Amino acid sequence: MAAYGHVRSKPVAVTLLLAEPAAVVSEVEAETTAKLFKALSDPVRIRLVSLIRHSPGGEACFCDLAEDFDMPQPTLSHHLRVLVTAGILNRERRGTWSWYSLIPEPLEGLGRLLAPGGPLADRPAPITDAERHNRC
Repeated sequence: MAAYGHVRSKPVAVTLLLAEPAAVVSEVEAETTAKLFKALSDPVRIRLVSLIRHSPGGEACFCDLAEDFDMPQPTLSHHLRVLVTAGILNRERRGTWSWYSLIPEPLEGLGRLLAPGGPLADRPAPITDAERHNRC
């Protein structure tokens, strides 16, 4: 029998984070990754990255890229500027033309996050029915 004034409480299930700290995306990495995803969130920009990546020598002139897109020059320039600002493309002026090349590290970072076993692609550990029932 419990003493007067003492209330027994029911046991509460506790969920622990079992992921390795390195497997959880940091706040800085989340900010950087979100900027990359935002820059790549347009079909034109994805095509631009692909065309530049597969161009001879890994670089493409604006004049060559313009031939693949049916849009005004300022619109295409805007899309390229977004990719340069995000750190996905490098821009080099040669005379009157701009040449673009891919900076591989940002996309490699996205690849690591999305790869099997990566923090954004890893499957969570299964939970038991009891754990599911006791969740908030």
